[in-house]
Amino acid sequence: MLEKIIQIAVEFYEKVVGVYWPAYFSWLTEKLSGAEPFFILSISIALIFALAIYVWFRNRNA
Repeated sequence: MLEKIIQIAVEFYEKVVGVYWPAYFSWLTEKLSGAEPFFILSISIALIFALAIYVWFRNRNA
């Protein structure tokens, strides 16, 4: 049973890393090629900060 689960996980990982990630990365690179690098950096930092606040808010009573 465990071998079957591991096999499914490995197949999923191979599909995501081998097929979907390169396609997504090339699409994202094309979309962001015209954007200002400082804008992308600022938005990325803001999103990471918002995620940290969300995680903290969700786990504050734990």
